[in-house]
Order: sequence, then structure tokens, then C-alpha cells
Amino acid sequence: MLTLSKSRINTYLGCSEKYRLHYELGLRPLRRAKSLVEGSAIHHLVQCGLLYRDNPVDLLEQASTCFWSENPIELCNYEKESDYELAQNKCLSDSMHFLDQLGPLPVSQVELKLESPLVHPITLAEHPEINLLGYIDLLLQNDKGSFCIADLKTAAKTPRDGLGRLVMELTFYAYLHSTPFSRETTPIVPVALIHLVRTKEPKTIWDEGRRSLPDFLNLYRLCRKVAADIKAGHFWPCPGVACTWCEYESLCFMHDEKAVQTFGERHWFLYHQDLKERREIKIPLQPVVGF
Repeated sequence: MLTLSKSRINTYLGCSEKYRLHYELGLRPLRRAKSLVEGSAIHHLVQCGLLYRDNPVDLLEQASTCFWSENPIELCNYEKESDYELAQNKCLSDSMHFLDQLGPLPVSQVELKLESPLVHPITLAEHPEINLLGYIDLLLQNDKGSFCIADLKTAAKTPRDGLGRLVMELTFYAYLHSTPFSRETTPIVPVALIHLVRTKEPKTIWDEGRRSLPDFLNLYRLCRKVAADIKAGHFWPCPGVACTWCEYESLCFMHDEKAVQTFGERHWFLYHQDLKERREIKIPLQPVVGF
């Protein structure tokens, strides 16, 4: 069985070689990137603050202490202890600003786990060999019982407007929340991106949309295609601008010294062994286009 999440799908679509290195070979950096750590910290603090809105402010300080104790400096890519401490204070301060701007929200659940086999939304045909797994950041429920699926996104600058109507992850979560599907009704699911923008003056931006049957059909086709390509072993590098901030850049560009520093000697050796085996069995490292 192949499990697909929104992260797995986005990773494969962005660079299938990155997917292979991360999910197939299991290569992980020794230390998490600062942006990922701080994004996770703010997600955690904002979720805690929204879920336990009536509790005192020191709840956030406790949540912050707990988060950073589970993410010590040895596992994070901070050069100095002072940078690490500054990040803790800044994440806590930014989270408080975001919570003040969001105000009270009708939060029903946070980090809601949803799982289902891939199902055609019209015929209801199941594909048990493809499993979908997702965690909804915020499930909002108003007084009338209507739900809205919200996804938190940290950003360093103001995002483009209209992403809430397009992004795949909201379709993915709305699809999972709508299962099991029914032939009698067509679900229309309100969704929203809540951008937590870490500019000089932190700000929150709501970007709303809806998901319905055409979106679910497109997601179904996308999942079938991605799953088929992964099972067939279709992986190749996609060099471009994104390589400059990709954590696997040192492997793909054969910067061996940096790769050892990033992943450790064991994973560096595993990567080169895999390359050797793929060449020996004549697996192409990238597709031949136009022939």
C-alpha cells in the first residue's frame, strides 16, 4: 500500500528526485532548517492559543518551552546559542501578535487526523492500494454547525492573493473530510488559508475558497497519476531556482564535504551506494525528452 499525504504529493510534483531521497531512501539532514523549526513553533503556539483561548498568557510560554525542549539546538541549524534563544523569543512574540489579530475563532479541533483509501467521488470505486492521510490544522465550526477547514501558513512576505481558491492541500483536506462520499449529495466545503506573515509588523491574512466535486475529481486523477509514477520508479532531478534552498542540494550537486556535514557520513555513503546500484541496473537518472 502506498500512503499519500499533501506533503508527499507536493514534494513529488516539485522534484521527484527529492521525493526519492526523502521518502524512498529516508535521507534526513542532521539538523532541521531554521525556517522549518520556526514555522513549526508558530503553528504549535497559534494552535494552542486558539484552542485554549480562555487560559492565561503563560500557557503560550509553557507551550513554547515544551516545543523548544523537544527541538534542542543540537537538532536545529542555528550557528550560535544566542540565535537559538532569539528565535524562541521572536516566535513567541510573533505568535502573540497573530493571536491578537485573529481574535476568538470557533475552533472545533486542531491537528485533526483523517485517513481514507482513495475513492472516486462519483462512482465510489475504491483503490485500497492508495491510502490518503492528512492532518487538518484547524477545523472551525460555527453556531449552526457548519464547518470550515483552515490551514496555517507562515510566510516571510505578503503572499499572492487567491491561493485559497487553488492550493492542492486545501482540496486534499476537504476531500478527506467529505469521505465517505454519497451519490445523493455533492459536498461543498468552505476552506481557508490563514497566512501568518512575519514581516516587521506581523500580520494575518485570510484567503478563503470552496471545494466541490470538480476539485475532488481533479485530486482523484492527480493521486492516481502520482501513485502510478511512484510505483513505477519514475524519479529524476528537476534542477532550477528551488535548488538554492533545497536541503538536498549538496547531494544532487555532488558537494561531498557539505553533504557529509548536512547528512552525516552514513547517509552520504548510502546515497552514493544507491547511485552506483541505479547505474549498474541502468536506471536513468533523468528522463530523455523529445525522442
